[in-house]
Amino acid sequence: MTVPRTSPASVLFTTYNMLDLFADDGAEGSEHYGLVVELARGLDSDVLAVQEIRAGEEDTAQARLRQLADDVGRGCTVPGAEGGPPRTALAMGPRGYHVGLMWREGIEPVPGSLRMYGKGDFWHSLACVTLDVGGTRVRHASHHATPFGRLLRADQNERLVAALSSSARGLPALVGADWNTESADRVYDEALGAWVLYEPQDPFAAASWFDSLVYQCEWDYDEHGRRRHWADRRPGDVLWAGGLHDVAAVLRAPWQPTAGHHPDDGYGARGIRRRIDGIRVTSPVLGALRAHHVESSELARRASDHLPVTAEYEPSAIAPAPRPPDPA
Repeated sequence: MTVPRTSPASVLFTTYNMLDLFADDGAEGSEHYGLVVELARGLDSDVLAVQEIRAGEEDTAQARLRQLADDVGRGCTVPGAEGGPPRTALAMGPRGYHVGLMWREGIEPVPGSLRMYGKGDFWHSLACVTLDVGGTRVRHASHHATPFGRLLRADQNERLVAALSSSARGLPALVGADWNTESADRVYDEALGAWVLYEPQDPFAAASWFDSLVYQCEWDYDEHGRRRHWADRRPGDVLWAGGLHDVAAVLRAPWQPTAGHHPDDGYGARGIRRRIDGIRVTSPVLGALRAHHVESSELARRASDHLPVTAEYEPSAIAPAPRPPDPA
């Protein structure tokens, strides 16, 4: 199950929505936790962005991320600036769903680099940490987008672009997330001489209208008053237009859904398969990307309603930050 590497010097960055982790403190919750840990350990990624750490209080949420990181064999604490106390790399969401980051030994978090955005910024949250990966500093982030409100999702994607741009101080960045929306990235088709959608198939096209599509689709009515609907790609387009590139599209990876396999997925119950989990990168990282992988093993399908997604990149191939213009 370990994701293969193309180079011993590369970095594997995984994003994983773990489905209400810690929400159930009974036997089923314990079994679920065991599956998540087994899967995460098996992937053996260098950096993991996780979503859906469940807890009511911040101290509890932080302790739970530290427990998970310890059981997976990773670290998740960032030294404070100028010798300040360490902080857990977790961003609290205002609705009890939290995101975090963890990394293997030998990767060093830059002191004072942790940034956390939650209430007042996002429906859920965003956590960002700068990591020293073999002498190269790279910003890594974990995000969980709103499941409701297409216009809110687009607006908050603008905030995400701004947060990664302003807080990273020009550093290259990768963000793993449950985007809760379809990708709108385009790739150049040489045969057509045009830019086309990386994933042109609309996952909702064959589905009859049901109420929850109001969170995912645009619609209008034909001359007979019959409703027509299609995927709303505007939130995804904000990300691409804002300079956050979908790794799957950049590498022309085969299309694979990340949601729709689990019995608790209402969209999946209607035959809808969506690719809503993924990793996006800023422009300096584009030339450093090496591989894209969706883990679709039986264990992954049992453990969560989302499948883990991994991007491999070569730190030494990251483009240098653009030089600021000389003063006049």
